[in-house]
Amino acid sequence: MDGLHITMAFFASAILSSFTDWYFFGVLFHDRYGNTPGIWKKYKDKADEIKSITISEVILSLSSLVFILVCSHLNLLTFEASICSALVTWIMVPVPLLMTNAIYIPMDRLIVLSHALGWLSRLVITALCVSCLG
Repeated sequence: MDGLHITMAFFASAILSSFTDWYFFGVLFHDRYGNTPGIWKKYKDKADEIKSITISEVILSLSSLVFILVCSHLNLLTFEASICSALVTWIMVPVPLLMTNAIYIPMDRLIVLSHALGWLSRLVITALCVSCLG
């Protein structure tokens, strides 16, 4: 992948993944966040919440950029290779982190599930962007 294709894959992934992040991290099982109110941040106002969401999206987009760069560097540009890489990355990184956090932090299990699915969707979308633009 050249720089243009990496940039296009990054922006496509960032835009598409922001919608799945909104669904999996914000909408799906939203009422379950109230089951453990001491865990989640209380916002002063809507602007404070938007600031947190923006920072989170930047961090999540950086992880997608790293995934794109690794796929490009290792020549994992086919559909099969990029999807396989996404699944391996998902099983290696966010799933163990979320599961371990769920053991020690009283998070509702459906929230843990929705966060895991959110990460899976982000990685699969990024993999699809790699394979389509690679």
